[in-house]
Amino acid sequence: MIRDHVTEYFKTNKLFNKNQYGFTKGRSTTTQLLKILDEWTAYFEGGEQIDVMCTHFSKAFDKVPHKRLIHKLKAYSKDENLV
Repeated sequence: MIRDHVTEYFKTNKLFNKNQYGFTKGRSTTTQLLKILDEWTAYFEGGEQIDVMCTHFSKAFDKVPHKRLIHKLKAYSKDENLV
C-alpha cells in the first residue's frame, strides 16, 4: 500500500518526530495513551499541576489541505511515484 511506502520512507529518513504515535509499528495510539497516563501520574504524585486540553479529530485527514500536503510530500521525497 502507498501508506506503507510513505511510512517506510519517513522511518528510513528519520522524519517522524519521537512523539509520533499511530501509523508506526509498535507505537499505537493506545501506547501513547498509556505513556501520557504514566507521565500524568508521576506529575500528580510529585504535587505538580496538570493542564489538559482534549480534542476530537473526526475525519481529520478529510480536512487536510491536500494540495499543501502533496507539496510537502514532494519536498521530502525524490520519488515522484511515491507521492
